[in-house]
Amino acid sequence: MAKQKAIAIEYGDWEESYAKLSSWLTHMQNHSPGSYFQILHDDFIVGNRVSREHRQFHRVFWTFGQCKEAFKYCKPIIQVDGTHLYGKYRGTLLMATSQDGNGGVLPLAFAVVEGETLTAWSWFLAHLREHVTDKNGICLISDRHASIKSAVANEALGWQPPHGYHVYCVRHIASNFNRKFNNAKQKEMFKKLAYTPCKHVFDQNLENFRQLSPAIARWIDRISKEKWSMAYDTSGRRYGHMTTNLSECVNKVLKDCRSIPITALVKSTYSRCRKYFIDRGRQAQRQLREGQVYCSKLVTELRKNQEQACSHIVRVYDIHSTRFEVEETFNPITQRGGQKWGRYTPLSCFAATGNGGLSLAASGNGVFRLKTNPLRH
Repeated sequence: MAKQKAIAIEYGDWEESYAKLSSWLTHMQNHSPGSYFQILHDDFIVGNRVSREHRQFHRVFWTFGQCKEAFKYCKPIIQVDGTHLYGKYRGTLLMATSQDGNGGVLPLAFAVVEGETLTAWSWFLAHLREHVTDKNGICLISDRHASIKSAVANEALGWQPPHGYHVYCVRHIASNFNRKFNNAKQKEMFKKLAYTPCKHVFDQNLENFRQLSPAIARWIDRISKEKWSMAYDTSGRRYGHMTTNLSECVNKVLKDCRSIPITALVKSTYSRCRKYFIDRGRQAQRQLREGQVYCSKLVTELRKNQEQACSHIVRVYDIHSTRFEVEETFNPITQRGGQKWGRYTPLSCFAATGNGGLSLAASGNGVFRLKTNPLRH
């Protein structure tokens, strides 16, 4: 009680905060083109009668125009997650997050709802599709919450193929496994299995994992490999994202806001996104003035791969140099290297990406699918 009074002194009265929410969001929308919000209310019951003077808060959804615009130039992945609110009035904060080409986290949308129910997730995902992005082929990453799975299964919401492809967070599945079987070592075996990029190695290790016990075999067989394994992400839709870490990064940034009045919470998402965009914008402008064409992360990776490629051995398998094998030199000091990459046609390894770059298509070890820039091989 004392903590809530202190919060009220700092951020305003809890009840008044709900009353101010609509006017603040309207003001934000007027000064931030492209932004959108919706507030839902329930009837307020006094005794056995519906009050004409009061309404009861139910849900709110909001997204900022700058975030929507930025997502047009990001990889087509969205991670969704929910976290509890701990203020005077409880609820759940839902979040959708993506990532830019430089590895920066991009918050897309938020909602405060009554809980992680089917109706709440359906409402959030419908608004995400209608008011944030109409991109096709989006990879939607979440935990295996029954309400999310049921909401995504509703074709009317626009998250079924080819509009969206739903996959699961590996860390959440591993935690579920550990709760059921209480074996930390086997949990780590599962995580290593999920991150295995080579399909034939994965299949062999999966069978070994299934042999641990009939119960484990039944448990793992109930989850489609396409939903949790890197090896069976044949189209590379995950871009290497195996967890919902992006959403949880935003969750950590907003951790201190989860126990304050609702209008203060919404204001915090706005102020922190504003600061984020200003800082990243200045960084990008500085790089452009310096003549940088590609983002820093890509430049660093290309330089690293170029240096490592100098030690590789290439064997050509025909006179037209269309089929070859790449071998990585073994380093006796670090005890690393010595891998071989199977024969393939060089031109078939590259596929154009949406941002005008090149990506390596599927190959023997499966790693090329996960990147959007040429690797050292």
